[in-house]
Amino acid sequence: MIEDFSTIERRLALYANYETIPGFGFADAGYDLSHVRELLRRLGDPHLGPVTIHVAGSKGKGSISALTAGGLGACGLKTGLYTSPHLVHLGERIQVDGECITPTELSEMLDLALPHLEAMQSEGQWRRFTYFEVVTTLAFLYFRARGVEAQVIEVGLGGRLDATNVVRPHVCVIAPISLEHTAVLGNTIEAIAGEKTGIIKPGAVVVSAPQDPGAMRVIAAACSRSGARLVRVGADVTFQVEELSLSGQLLKVRTASGQREYRTSLCGSFQAENAATAVAALEALTDEGLKLEHACVTQGFAETRWPGRFQILALHPLLVLDGAHNPASMRRLAESMARLGIVNDVVFVIGFSSDKDVRGTIRELLPLGGRIILTRSSQSRALSPCEIAQRVSDLGLPLCCEEDPLEALGWARKMAGAAGSVCVAGSLFLVADILRWWQSDATAASDWPAKRT
Repeated sequence: MIEDFSTIERRLALYANYETIPGFGFADAGYDLSHVRELLRRLGDPHLGPVTIHVAGSKGKGSISALTAGGLGACGLKTGLYTSPHLVHLGERIQVDGECITPTELSEMLDLALPHLEAMQSEGQWRRFTYFEVVTTLAFLYFRARGVEAQVIEVGLGGRLDATNVVRPHVCVIAPISLEHTAVLGNTIEAIAGEKTGIIKPGAVVVSAPQDPGAMRVIAAACSRSGARLVRVGADVTFQVEELSLSGQLLKVRTASGQREYRTSLCGSFQAENAATAVAALEALTDEGLKLEHACVTQGFAETRWPGRFQILALHPLLVLDGAHNPASMRRLAESMARLGIVNDVVFVIGFSSDKDVRGTIRELLPLGGRIILTRSSQSRALSPCEIAQRVSDLGLPLCCEEDPLEALGWARKMAGAAGSVCVAGSLFLVADILRWWQSDATAASDWPAKRT
């Protein structure tokens, strides 16, 4: 019997995991998704049944996906949610009605897929599958097994060549686009937007979060080519934050059907934009004939949790975890901290993966002041603290280095004092290391009063 996800991870180790090693398989010339489509065909096309919302973008797409799934589930639809990466365990990526797939269930799905995977590889005409492609297939199999009626599918990387881009979406969502993975997706906002808009299909409704003008031009052109209706958050759908605190926020969202209030426990100021985008996506589904009651959607939003995105773990000192890892997302993190009054005695615990814009990202913290402890996650692509320090040595920041993230967190707590704040950012993998420790070592965290888990 499978007792934990580590056993499944060992079974999946046969497939290249580009989340943990430099380079991406679909950067190869001639790459397409024919092998993924063929595998799914042999499995009975489990990805084609449910109402589908497909979410791409550079930042916020996970939060948008979680809020959308929460709204659908609260309205009584059995709802699947597929996201990546996971923070604590693999099962987080595949959820139905807010519950993660169990190790036993995931093993059963892998047993279903494995004969077809092996047969295709032995035939010699198909590209080798990656870890992400296999896990994506397992998600679709699980959603079919559970009788899912609606599925919210988050793109892993890019869009056009992402393994998730085999679905037939009713709604395509484009979260804010910024420079990321430039070696794979392109060196300009417009080039990256071109990859993201690869998820747009004829007949779908496209909901776009507020965008850089260059990205919006690419999105509008893609909609025009596909005959897809475009809904712009910030223009066709507007929102206003009424209340913002460490407990969450209340916002008013105006759509074509009128203005309504929504409350969410997600407290980063940037989450208002994500919530409004989720509202627009859900309203697009109602335009397609799906009945979603406002009261149920608000309940779903209020109950949605999204770890590692301005997550408040503790008080005295305040402990914030945020996966901000590029200049745009770090800027939003800094703005959220300023709006919430988190500006005094702040100590940042920062780490980066090797492919990130370290200098540009750390520069966004300059307006806040504060001290920075550089560390590294346990992930194989993590930069050493010394490498990070060398890249930003001329910025005049108060830096110190500590290889071990838990030691770094301990030092940050002492430096902040009970009235200060500690913020862990720069890498979702670093955030994951802290979360795993927090959840598994109750005695170590017991004297740091928990706010929310």
